[in-house]
Amino acid sequence: MDLKKSWILTKDGSSTLRIDSLNESYHSLHGAVTESEFVYLDNGLRFWQKSHSASKACVLEIGYGTGLLAFLSFLNQLNNKMEMDYTTLEAYPLKIKDLERLNYNSFFESNQHLSFLDFSKLPWNNINQITPKYSILKHNIFFEDFKSEKLYDIIYYDAFGSHAQPNLWEIKWMKKCFDLLNNGGLWISFCAKGSVRRGLQKVGFDVERLPGPPGKREMLRAIKP
Repeated sequence: MDLKKSWILTKDGSSTLRIDSLNESYHSLHGAVTESEFVYLDNGLRFWQKSHSASKACVLEIGYGTGLLAFLSFLNQLNNKMEMDYTTLEAYPLKIKDLERLNYNSFFESNQHLSFLDFSKLPWNNINQITPKYSILKHNIFFEDFKSEKLYDIIYYDAFGSHAQPNLWEIKWMKKCFDLLNNGGLWISFCAKGSVRRGLQKVGFDVERLPGPPGKREMLRAIKP
């Protein structure tokens, strides 16, 4: 799907993409990296790691998008003893030519392993073992069609907002997330809609309303008991 796009510089100096026909950007205009770090790493991954002594974290990302969140999670693991098994889903992968116009290669300091663009060029539908502690499987698939016998510790729910993709915020997909998590597993999202919070509670999650990233009052974190 090749929709008309715009490239935008956000307030923290990192760039993002906007899908013009959906009137939706992949990240907050208050800061692409800032939002991803605050919502998914600080309140998701790092929160889970602090409260668990496991040697490995299995992460499922719903909405690979630009790949920024997957790359940030990879950078986080370079200085972390815990292994990460990262699975990400994307129905409409962006083309490399679109990703090349983002400024992430220059925004992040170079590391000894690979750049953002090298990371983006990793093959789809294949397990890529980047370091002994980090592997990523990028699935070109709709979440609706995804099946897994494996359970996950953390779900990054990073679909477009409900005004752009209302179907992905229905209660049946919250139930699917619940079923995909280990007990004690964590669901994390930028979303703070009351209907989503009630749906998460209805399927069995313990739900917290947390202070949101810059430009957003609240966000949601849900734990599977």
